Amino acid sequence: MEGGTSLFIQKFIQSPMQIGSLFPSSVALAKKMTAELSWENINEAAELGAGTGVITSEIIRSMKPETKLHVFEKDQEMRKKLKVQYPNTFVHEDAREIIKSIGNREGSLDAIFSGLPFANFHRNIRVEIVEEVYLALRPGGVLVAFQYSTQMKKTFLQHFRTVEVSFVPKNFPPAFVYICEK
Repeated sequence: MEGGTSLFIQKFIQSPMQIGSLFPSSVALAKKMTAELSWENINEAAELGAGTGVITSEIIRSMKPETKLHVFEKDQEMRKKLKVQYPNTFVHEDAREIIKSIGNREGSLDAIFSGLPFANFHRNIRVEIVEEVYLALRPGGVLVAFQYSTQMKKTFLQHFRTVEVSFVPKNFPPAFVYICEK
């Protein structure tokens, strides 16, 4: 079993509410999350809940070399591995402190990618993170998030101008990708 996958499974067993799935995201899901964006307009982005870096790799493959990428991961061991694996990124701990972590620059991110298991969080934490995401994005910026249900659609619609949802069957479990524009 690949090192990233075994670490992910171990972390899921230790903290299933924080990790959200027994298996890391698929490459198909990562490609779907990055495929429909205008990368030439993305100068600074963030990823929330980076885990083992499957989506991080696809973001880095898609972005311009000068794009700044902030990676957020709550788990300390995974965060350390991300720092080593992606030395040109800025690695942070808490998705509830995006603005503080990027230097108190509200409205400065062009895109935010999220693999956070919102359904596992208390409602107040979900709302706090979504509001932080909204404030961190510039006007016209996008949140691209995957979830295993459509439960978050109503919450996203309360904050974002547009919310598009697509289905990715080539993931275990199958996932929904939300593209939300500020």
